[in-house]
Amino acid sequence: MTAPGEPNRRRTIAAALAAAVVGGVVAFALLESSPPPPPALMPLAGAAPSAAPRAVEGAAAAYVPTAAALPLPAQRPAATLAVAEEPAWQGKIDRILRSNVSEAQMARMLIGILPTLPEDGQIEAANHIANLLPDSEYDAVRPLLLNASLPESVLSVFFTDLMNRDDSTKLNAFLDIAQSPNHPFHDEALSDLQIYVGDDYGADWTKWKSAVTQYLKTANEQ
Repeated sequence: MTAPGEPNRRRTIAAALAAAVVGGVVAFALLESSPPPPPALMPLAGAAPSAAPRAVEGAAAAYVPTAAALPLPAQRPAATLAVAEEPAWQGKIDRILRSNVSEAQMARMLIGILPTLPEDGQIEAANHIANLLPDSEYDAVRPLLLNASLPESVLSVFFTDLMNRDDSTKLNAFLDIAQSPNHPFHDEALSDLQIYVGDDYGADWTKWKSAVTQYLKTANEQ
């Protein structure tokens, strides 16, 4: 004999089982219909990682020139060292200065070649002559001193050197130059004579000579 309420309990269990079966079927169907997740991307062996994300489409990308696009630097010509050639006259002067002779003899040798040199060489030779020639042999250079055709730059060396000479050499040279109206230092020589003798005798060269002689005599007596 069936207990009261038994049929209702069985129906409840059967309904639960049926709902479970239906739920399982629905879930299985949903799982089957979902697409599988995409596989993870693996980096290729030896490939360097990307340094920066890809630029957004449409955005202006900065221009980075490649080595091939860069302009080549201008080729500069190889520097050439300008070697100044020594003038021939310099060699002539140097050989005299290196010769095994006295200073007075060197000065005489330079006096001998001076007229053959260009102006630059004459100036250098004149400076050496002024330094090497003693007062006792000044007559050797007097013809050059009185040669008004020499460049003024050369005569200036000799005229300036007179201030380093003794009074006799100096004043007699001034007297000779003052008597040469075409000499570039005519006026300077006449002015210096006036300072030394304390008078102006114009063009009376006899009086000038006497005044110079008297000045030197007085200077020697003191």
